[in-house]
Amino acid sequence: MKIENVREVKVKLSRLISELPKTGSIVITKNGKACAALMPITEDTDLEVLALSQNKRFWRMFDAAYVRAEKEGWIELDDLD
Repeated sequence: MKIENVREVKVKLSRLISELPKTGSIVITKNGKACAALMPITEDTDLEVLALSQNKRFWRMFDAAYVRAEKEGWIELDDLD
């Protein structure tokens, strides 16, 4: 994973994007602190999974559902039809 300053990213964004498949993800820093990331998107990338993985509200709901299932019991997938 590369680390680039936001000023450098502004100057060479097109090149960085075209090189993403080869270089992998890039962490962008501003004033020495990570502020964003660029990552390659391929045909195998599931954009919904990517978005949900960063969504705190989704993870709160997931954790609450998991706790509830542990308390009340899980439903087998075969029982859902």
